[in-house]
Order: sequence, then structure tokens, then C-alpha cells
Amino acid sequence: MTDAEDVARRAAQLTTARTETGVFVKMDGRMAVVNIGLSTVTIPCVGFYPPVVGMAVRIDWVNGSPAVSGPVKPLSPLGKITATGNPRATVLVDGESYSLFYRSGYTPAINDQVEINWATGIIQGKVTGVDTPTTPGGGGGGSTPFEVVIRAANSGRYQTSWWSNDPRASNNNNGIWVYENRVPEGVGTTANIAAIDVYLPLLQELGNCSVGVHAHPTIPAGAPAISSLTPLAKGSRSGWVRLPLSFGVYVAAGGRGIGVSAPGGGDNIWRGTALDSYSGALRISGTR
Repeated sequence: MTDAEDVARRAAQLTTARTETGVFVKMDGRMAVVNIGLSTVTIPCVGFYPPVVGMAVRIDWVNGSPAVSGPVKPLSPLGKITATGNPRATVLVDGESYSLFYRSGYTPAINDQVEINWATGIIQGKVTGVDTPTTPGGGGGGSTPFEVVIRAANSGRYQTSWWSNDPRASNNNNGIWVYENRVPEGVGTTANIAAIDVYLPLLQELGNCSVGVHAHPTIPAGAPAISSLTPLAKGSRSGWVRLPLSFGVYVAAGGRGIGVSAPGGGDNIWRGTALDSYSGALRISGTR
């Protein structure tokens, strides 16, 4: 065997691997349907089965073949009930909301602190309390870094007198994402915010576009009032987009959200929360 043949043989035996993040949509038989950016793919699900709808999941590619291997980050087994329902309740866990079934005999109530079994995706019931870890030693205080992703409660675009779900910034449309009170619930009342990004699943980019803030906790009846408009350059209107720090401080007060407009003319469209649960998601980091 020549040196060249030996090198070729060894190269053929090498394993290539990489990891990326997607959003779990549903199971299709034994396969997982996952959104990766603007694409939807159906791939094997291994290691964590099945994920919860809307969960950010890790996708491992080995030799060109993808598989869902589990959640992007460890999941806390504790959460807080933010909305009741039957047969599901909404529970806030580390700044993200999940709609989960609950055990027979437990009646969910707002603000209940509950235990979650992520292997089954079931709320086990209310807990009486949780021990707070203490830091050994007695010297000085400090702050703990955090990063949370908070999904929008709803989205919409307003034109003249009606709303639809896909946000749009054009000559005749303004778009918004609303978060109810999810932001302060996710970051906490003592947070010092260092950065904020918004996830924009772009469908169309044309002309001017600006992003701003508004004071609507839910979709309003009439036209939204968007302020503090900041231009978004072409090519920076898709995926995770960094926002001014002042936006993070503003929305952390609760009942406020993000909006888009097109001063001077444009036509920009993003996928709404009805089709992409990560549309308008806020990624906020800092210390607390």
C-alpha cells in the first residue's frame, strides 16, 4: 500500500461531529420533527424521549447523520404554575413556559411551586418548599450570572383595523411580540441585565426596518404604540438579533414587549408564534 493510499484509508475512517440547536415541534412515529432555523426536518430522537413541544433541543451530527440527543441545557425539576387548565397547566421553568399534563388528584393553582418529571413530561404536584443552597465560608457577597430564554406569549401584525399572527414591518403594517408578565417572572426582581437578544424567524426582507418597544402585555384591540425605534440593517433581521440594553431594562418591568416598524418604507415579514414557538423569544443574560 502506498503512502497516499494509507492516508486516504485513514481519512475515510475519521469521524466528523458537530452540534447545533433546534426547537422540537412534535413526534412523527419514532422520529422527531424539529425546526432548525427556517427549516423543518424529521430526524431520529435518542437519549431523551420524547421532548416537550417547544423545547430547545440539542442536535448532534455524526458523519452527516443528525439525531436529537436531549435538551440544550439541564432542566430544573421545579417550576411555578402560571396558568391553569384541564388536562394541562402552564408551568414556568427557568424563564421558559411549558404546557404539561399533571397527575390525577392534583388541582393546579396559580403560583404553585411544583415538581416536574421530565422523563414523562408530567407535573407531579405541589411541593411544600425547597432548600436554598448556601455558599460555604463567610466572606463577602457576590452575584450569580444567569441566562434565560423567554418565549413570547403571542405575536401579530396590525393593518388598519385587523390583526394576524405573522409580525410585519411595512408601509401599512406594524408588528409586535407580547410577553404578558413572563419577563420579570423569568429574570427575577433583583436581576442586573447585561444583554438582550430577540429571535426573529425572517420570511421576507425589503427596504427599511426598525425595532422598538411597546407597553402592551397582550395583543391590543387597536394599533400598537411602538417607541424607541432603532434601525435594523439589512442582513441583521434574522435569527438572534442583539437589542439595545435599555430594551432589556424596559421589558423586565413586565407587561411590555418588542415591536417592529418600517419608517421610510419597507416590507419585512417574520414567522409568528402560531408556526414557530421561538418567534420573538428573548434571550436575556446578566447577574442576580
